[in-house]
Amino acid sequence: MNSFAMLFPGQGSQYINMLSSFFQKKDNIFKKIFDEASEYINYNLLKLIQNRETKKRDNYKYIQSAILTSSIAIYQFWKEKNGRCPAFMSGHSLGEYSALVCANAIKFSDALKIVKLRSKLMQKTVINQPSLVQAIIGLDKKIIENICLQHSPKVVSIASINSDNQIIISGDKSAVHKVGLNCKQKGAKYVVKLNINTPIHSSLMKPVSEKFQYVLKSIKIKSPTIPVINNVDVICEKNEKKIKKALVRQFYSTVRWKEIIDLIKSKKIFTMLEIGPNKILSNLIKKNNNITMLNTNNLKNFLIAFKKIHKNNHEH
Repeated sequence: MNSFAMLFPGQGSQYINMLSSFFQKKDNIFKKIFDEASEYINYNLLKLIQNRETKKRDNYKYIQSAILTSSIAIYQFWKEKNGRCPAFMSGHSLGEYSALVCANAIKFSDALKIVKLRSKLMQKTVINQPSLVQAIIGLDKKIIENICLQHSPKVVSIASINSDNQIIISGDKSAVHKVGLNCKQKGAKYVVKLNINTPIHSSLMKPVSEKFQYVLKSIKIKSPTIPVINNVDVICEKNEKKIKKALVRQFYSTVRWKEIIDLIKSKKIFTMLEIGPNKILSNLIKKNNNITMLNTNNLKNFLIAFKKIHKNNHEH
């Protein structure tokens, strides 16, 4: 049987009017799930994604909840159509929570609670600490690591290894800026400032991770019904304590995305489906010739992906 993996995106996948093609039918599952989520967190997420009179501050505060809800809604729609189960799931940063909900490890309402707090704590880190996040395109990881080390004790960390060609750095604003300039001198093709206003996955996040750990204590996490490859260790944890520890470490550790994709490929899985409102993860994998990358960012692409995955199933 031809297996596939489901991938869930993180922050940065949002845009105005995302998912609009899914909301066209009356009383559909998307509206139901967005209403449910809005009630849980006491904020109108539908208004946020349609960009109707929302404050910029609300955007930062609730965008993670909106992305989580988008992925859950698309997944529920997949299930409603009797879509096949993937062999593996994995989520990029925030996307790890979407994966854990879809794998029945965390209740949706609990994930919303955690993600809302996660946003709040991330915002707290920037109050006294100007930060910056940049993507370094076309430079070897080892070179970037060495440049980062030269700028300590100021914090600048590798936040995410997205592919051989794209590495994200994060941390103290001036240090990240200097590292970016150095990377350019050392031959990076591009250095791109990302629209993220917190020092994601850097050690500046360590102090708030303790508060996060405390809140996680009251949340029940079950063993996932579908294996979820985590961000920090690139393994599928089943144990509640270990899953929680990995989520806390994810706050201030590198997202090892390239290794996650390599692990999926090592299991002879070459079809991957992005469950989210955009094509961020699809674009990262695009250059990987032997992978069939499908996405669900609108109704048309969802239906194409659905057909391909179920057609493949009959052929094997």
